Amino acid sequence: MASTHRPSLPSNRQVLLPPALLLALLLLLLATLELVQGRLAPNLRHLGSIASAVLIVVLGVVILLLIAREQRLIRAHLRELERLTLTDPLTGLGNRRAFQRDLEFRLRHATRTGESVALLYLDVDGLKALNDLHGHGCGDETLRTMGAVLRSSTRAGSDSAYRVGGDEFVMVLSADREGAECIANRVERGFFERSPRSSRVSHGLVLWDGQASAGDLVDRADERMYRDKHRLSVG
Repeated sequence: MASTHRPSLPSNRQVLLPPALLLALLLLLLATLELVQGRLAPNLRHLGSIASAVLIVVLGVVILLLIAREQRLIRAHLRELERLTLTDPLTGLGNRRAFQRDLEFRLRHATRTGESVALLYLDVDGLKALNDLHGHGCGDETLRTMGAVLRSSTRAGSDSAYRVGGDEFVMVLSADREGAECIANRVERGFFERSPRSSRVSHGLVLWDGQASAGDLVDRADERMYRDKHRLSVG
């Protein structure tokens, strides 16, 4: 399986080092100015005081800007780490954790708005045999193809796709039965045409009735998917 490099979060020492160095420099310069002021003629000492004040303001602004920059970098790292924890590295789709989070949100949203929600559960047929006969590289390419087909079949802002297991995928659709079945047929056809070994996919489709929990909805879709897989194997 392809690996994804995860950026490391900077440590506290890395984050605080530039401001700490500047603060040390500030103290050193102030000490130097105090020493110089002590040796200046009385009528020139006020120039040293002005220079000290200006230096304090300038370095203070620089320190604040550097701290703000480090905080932005930390927030960017945290956002990237969160994205990686919700993404399947092989296909680029959302993973099981992202699916569970998003499905709960979609059902709550549908409760308020009354929109239709359909769940399409998919399983790549014969993936183990494909790995055994042609190698895991071929199996990985098949899974990546499935991810690409699902991405091309989703409508922005309406549908979402996830890889939730080794050969299992899920789509959460904002669609009625007719629209969801159309998407399911498009996925099956597109995957068969684009997969390296003309692989097929079994699917189970359920519409949310407005009452079922997220777990019950997944169980029903999974059960229908296995029924479809059995039908294809017998046929």
